[in-house]
Amino acid sequence: MLPKIIATLYPLLSWIVLVFAFKFLRIRHLTNRKLRIPDIFVLFLIFGLQLFSEQFTAINILPYYFLILSFLALVLLLLDLFYFKDFKYKRFFKLFWRITFVITFALYIAMIVMIYMH
Repeated sequence: MLPKIIATLYPLLSWIVLVFAFKFLRIRHLTNRKLRIPDIFVLFLIFGLQLFSEQFTAINILPYYFLILSFLALVLLLLDLFYFKDFKYKRFFKLFWRITFVITFALYIAMIVMIYMH
């Protein structure tokens, strides 16, 4: 039961660690671009998906996750080309990374629900 609780609290704990790291270590100012907490939080969620999906389920969620992200990138690219008639990589990567955060968080919550239903 304890590993299930750890898997459930992992996003909250990593969010708290990132808030303190950004506040006290001033990570945001290390680059010219202003990094935000959700930009780094995605990497922690991907690590959690890998770690806890291997531990609790018989399948690894990560290949399916990368397949979803590849499809998302293709759709966003085609929408950029058809809607704006040009491709600006800065706009593309910003939108892609923000949608990646939403997809990753939703997939992590779905994995937690699947763990508790198992």
